[in-house]
Parts: sequence; C-alpha cells; structure tokens
Amino acid sequence: MNDGDSQSASSATAPISTGAPATDDAALGHIGVAGVTIPGTLLCVQEIVAECAHLQGRSGVHPRITMTNPEHERIEARMLDHDWDGVASLLLESVDVLARAGADFAVIPSNAPHFAIDRIQRAAKIPVVSIVAVTVAECVRRGFHTVGVLGVNTTVENGLYDVPLRDAGMVPMQLSTTRQHELDRLLHDEVINGPQTPTTHGRMIGFINDLMEVGCDSFIAGCTEIPVIITGEDEAPLPFVDTTRLLAHVAARRGLGLTS
Repeated sequence: MNDGDSQSASSATAPISTGAPATDDAALGHIGVAGVTIPGTLLCVQEIVAECAHLQGRSGVHPRITMTNPEHERIEARMLDHDWDGVASLLLESVDVLARAGADFAVIPSNAPHFAIDRIQRAAKIPVVSIVAVTVAECVRRGFHTVGVLGVNTTVENGLYDVPLRDAGMVPMQLSTTRQHELDRLLHDEVINGPQTPTTHGRMIGFINDLMEVGCDSFIAGCTEIPVIITGEDEAPLPFVDTTRLLAHVAARRGLGLTS
C-alpha cells in the first residue's frame, strides 16, 4: 500500500501502545511507529505527543501510538551491506505488527532505511509515510536552494536525498569525505550507541559551519539522532529541517484527522 527502537518492543513481536483516555472528541487515529534506533524512535514518539498538545491547545489527548522495532544489530548489518531487500523485509515485519495492532498508518523515524521505502510501501498492509518525501516538500516550502545533508555515511555517501532535492530544483551538498567519516563516528559513538560528551554539541556545530563555508543556505538533519544534539534552529548557524520532528508533526496531524 502506498503513501506519501525501543527496548520495549524489540524483535518486532511485542508492541507497546500508549493512548489517551476516552474523551468526547471525534475518534482519534492510531499511529504506528516502526523504529530503528532507540534515540530516534523515542524522540519521534515524544514529539508526536507534544505536537498533538500544541495542535489542540491542551495536553493529555493524543492518538494511540504503537511502536516496535527489529533487533538493531540485524537491521544495522543489512544497511551497512546495502541489503535493501533485507532492510525492507525486517521493517515489513514491524509494519505487519503495527497493522495487526490496529495502526492506521506507519512512520519510520530513521533516514537510511528509506533507501528501501518503495519496497516497503508496495508491500505494506497499511500506508507508510516517507520521511524523504515530507522533508523535501518542507525544503521547498521554506525556499531552500543549496541544501547540505548531514547524516551517517550510508545516508549521505549513497545520496538518499540527492535525486529528490535535484528533482525539486535544489542543489544537494555534503561534507568532505574526511569530515563525513568524522561525523559518522560521532553519531554512532556519542548518540546512537553511547552518551554525548562535553564536546559533542560543539563538534556538530563545526560540521554545520563546514556546510556554510561551501555555500549552503540550509541543511537537512538527515539522521534522526541529530536533533538529540541540536535541539532547535536557535542552536544552529543555518536553518534546517529536523527530519525527526517533521515526521512526528506529520504523524500527529494525520492521527488527529487533520490531514489524510
């Protein structure tokens, strides 16, 4: 079906659901979150809840949210091997869990697995929203022109955003090879698999400054863990699309029935 990680549910077999108590509101939807990393998944879920409160002007009422994920080592190994059929298979297991739990649609709060999004959307039993599609649409809406892409090596070096950005009339840019590999190590060692250090934030700002020096007017936080480090545009020297929070906002609006 087509459409635009949590310890609590590893191995895509035991979903955990959160939902508000019954209210007089129109029936709320059911959001499925097919996670990949724990930090990105939890940030996405927290932001869905926060955005629902913002949209409704009150807290405590949000759609049911069910989240699950494959074992991280399994999907990480497939991504490193560029085995996108294997990635799709693992995430389709997660989406199937979400569908059986009653989710109306699913989001995948991780960028690199979207190399497999076409396969996933074709085979999924419920709609799966593409983080790439909504991110590029947001870049267009904001009038970006020369857009840097920050993320792990797989996302950046294999050009996840390159063709979509060019097709939308923008110029994609990336860090030098040396600096890209430094960024990849930082994201894996100090966010995805380990705690931040006192230098994590400053080093991330340095990577953004590198993009400014090559003429970028904006950037895509193309790793859903980057917003764990840079929590808002007031912390960054360039405007950017926070892919995690953007996806969460799209999910919140859809879950509340504000968009289809």
